[in-house]
Amino acid sequence: MNAFLAVNFFISLIRSRLKIILLVGILSIIFGTLLSYILPIEYQSETIILPARHFSVSKMLIEPNMGNQEDYLEIGDDDDLEKLLQIVYSDDLKILLADKLNLWNRWKLEQKQYKLHYLKSKWEHYISFYRTNLGSIRIKVFDRNADTAAIIANSIVQLIDSVQKEMTTERTETALKVIKEEYTNTIARINELEDSLQSLRKLGVYDYEAQVKAISKEYAKVTAKNDLRGKEELDKLYDVLKKHGGAYQTWSENLRKYRLKFATIKFKYDQALVDNQYVLPLKYTVQKAIADNKKARPIRWLVVLLCFASSEILILSYIIISSKNKMYE
Repeated sequence: MNAFLAVNFFISLIRSRLKIILLVGILSIIFGTLLSYILPIEYQSETIILPARHFSVSKMLIEPNMGNQEDYLEIGDDDDLEKLLQIVYSDDLKILLADKLNLWNRWKLEQKQYKLHYLKSKWEHYISFYRTNLGSIRIKVFDRNADTAAIIANSIVQLIDSVQKEMTTERTETALKVIKEEYTNTIARINELEDSLQSLRKLGVYDYEAQVKAISKEYAKVTAKNDLRGKEELDKLYDVLKKHGGAYQTWSENLRKYRLKFATIKFKYDQALVDNQYVLPLKYTVQKAIADNKKARPIRWLVVLLCFASSEILILSYIIISSKNKMYE
């Protein structure tokens, strides 16, 4: 019963103020129409990207892991998509794009005191990202020039890998510095050991164990022949081996170990060089942005509808409130 009375009351109010409501509606339509033509025309371009698997270049392409090698052409999973979204939403990407395309000037931000704050505001107005149900990212860009909208959209996609490269630079450079130092030290140690062994070779120590065996055999022969001169020469050689044999064995064994280490450290050094210089693209471009000369904003009928609806809501609210106030006076 109360609802019925309220409806009748509302209808009676509208009838009593119908001329005003109609007048306001007509004026709002006129205003909305004028506003829709005053608002700047904007064009839309969009691009769609899919995440790629996130691995280092060396792990994907160089590491000898036969049978378990990752497929660098594989589409990324949800984790890869989340990582890609983090880069897409980063401030670094905004700044790189603004610097590359001089958006500071295009969006009239050069003289602003808080340039980054206003850059983010403009970014939200002109650029949008959507995570689709198909595991991709849709990038929509609006601009007053159709070609520029396409350029901005494609530039965002291109700069994603630049942001990733910048993110990993400090880490890869530190790793490269450590491995390069170890690589250099390993080569220096190998050269040092080879020089030491070379000095022993000049003294006649070439292969301690083989020479000891050979001397033992020869010593038995010269002893059987009672060759005193031969025994004297063998004793001299044996004294040299006895004096320097321990050093020869130690240096020879160390050299063998360092040569084995060199193969490993050289491989790691090559990996670090590759990782420091290259980054595999983090995305697949499903659809590149192209210029679309059909205007996207403003949608004139929507502007008119919003103006009409908001004005009618306001006038009806005013009529209801003023009527209640009169009832209580």
